[in-house]
Amino acid sequence: MSTRAIVARPTEGGGFAGRYLHQDGDPATAMRLLRDFVLLGHSGNVEAATRILLDEHPFGWIDLPDSESDGECFCHSVETASRLDTGLLTHESDADVEYAYVLHPDRLVALAPGGDGWEPIRTSAWTH
Repeated sequence: MSTRAIVARPTEGGGFAGRYLHQDGDPATAMRLLRDFVLLGHSGNVEAATRILLDEHPFGWIDLPDSESDGECFCHSVETASRLDTGLLTHESDADVEYAYVLHPDRLVALAPGGDGWEPIRTSAWTH
């Protein structure tokens, strides 16, 4: 069973906007993969990593890139691209996801839905 999530960038007013992630959404896995993607794959350049994750793959991810693979995105998957339209998901979207991961310039924040909207459950600075 997959753990559905959103990979996002922060927006003004404390919100976020991002793309759907079908697998790898569990905090232990997603936090590690996203940290490695930013720190190892893009030498700490959060903006470049975010651009690839969100802008260059606008239909979202089946699974995230890691040290052994480029991940699998919905926009380049022949099997799913024609029948999927995830669009941009925000903190106000009524998406059926369990977590959101927001890539801030200085930190990665994991959020989970709570009684008052999205609530932070884990934060990790980008330092090595």
